[in-house]
Amino acid sequence: MDSITITGITAQGTHGVLDFEKQRPQTFVVDVRLFLDLSQAGRDDDLTRTVDYGQIARRIVSVIQGPHCDLIETLATRIADAVLRSSLVRSVVVTVHKPHAPVTVPFSDVAVTIERSQPGVRGAAYSVVHAHRREGGDDGETAGAGAVSDASVVSGALSAEKAAASQEGGRQADGDSAGPDGGRQKIHHAVLSLGGNLGDVAEAMRQAIVSLDGIAGDQIMGISPLYRTTPWGMEAGTPDFLNCVVELETLMQAHELLHTIHLIEAAHGRTRQVHWGSRPLDIDIIDFDGRVSADPDLTLPHPRAWQRAFVLVPLADLEPDFLLPGPHGGRVADLLDACPDKDSVVRAGDDWILSAGRRPSSPFVDGPYHEDDDRHDDHGGRDDSNAVGTDTEGD
Repeated sequence: MDSITITGITAQGTHGVLDFEKQRPQTFVVDVRLFLDLSQAGRDDDLTRTVDYGQIARRIVSVIQGPHCDLIETLATRIADAVLRSSLVRSVVVTVHKPHAPVTVPFSDVAVTIERSQPGVRGAAYSVVHAHRREGGDDGETAGAGAVSDASVVSGALSAEKAAASQEGGRQADGDSAGPDGGRQKIHHAVLSLGGNLGDVAEAMRQAIVSLDGIAGDQIMGISPLYRTTPWGMEAGTPDFLNCVVELETLMQAHELLHTIHLIEAAHGRTRQVHWGSRPLDIDIIDFDGRVSADPDLTLPHPRAWQRAFVLVPLADLEPDFLLPGPHGGRVADLLDACPDKDSVVRAGDDWILSAGRRPSSPFVDGPYHEDDDRHDDHGGRDDSNAVGTDTEGD
């Protein structure tokens, strides 16, 4: 199988068992080898048929800079999971180096190497090793940066297969993703609100939609017109926000989708250092299968959607009879009629999604998942809810 290798990705993170490692950032270096079919990219010279190396590297940096973990084995697994959210990547070998590990004897490096694959895919590196050995190569390792020992590859391949089997079994066991016949995964319906006010927001939203649609098992079912909204509760001169609503069918669970949109937001420069400020891209989960949940990480439906014109107006364009669940719910067209600021949302374009803008070269993009992130509105203004889940549905 074809592969792409990126080595020496370096970032600071707070990972380690000791107390000072949890507070004081130290350097981590990552090498990755991605296994995928590059034949069509080679024939067509088309970026959309391969992955964007820069996006992959930024995604890895975001994981390193993300939530703490005690073990670099866990860090390597998080990196592999993030890379494999690009559906073009069939398998990945990840090596995490911790050159300044608190080891009390002289040493040059500490590193952990793992391999992970998409569910149902046998580790590509396993096949590479054995093909290399059959051709008379060295017994010990594959060629190239981040070389992996034969034993490590076999162990990684088996672990990946077990993890995939366990994951699939768990999905069926909990009854949420298995169909009536016990074999098919359930298709979930989600309503997402996208918005932003920094940079080329329309292009960022186009790329985010293509990224979502490119994830295996996802399908975009509807995209609203583009709307412009005047910011409220923010400083004078703050740029207007652009907003739209998207309907999505997905095999992901609600929290998986939340994780995914956090990654997409981060890839487009979303940060959370400034509360309630301008931002290049926000994605909110407005509804997921009509569920009502007070989960503090993901409140469903969006706790303020029923009174937000920048959500209701584009959603009414898609489905005026859509029923928003919950104590403040109701038919979207009726909620919009009662919304006091509905006239402040101005239609900005009907065919904006078709405008010329470079498609992202990877079907998924990067960024960290922070379970304790501050939450924001995709329209701007202060998020005064005590629910922390859905003003990027957990932003």
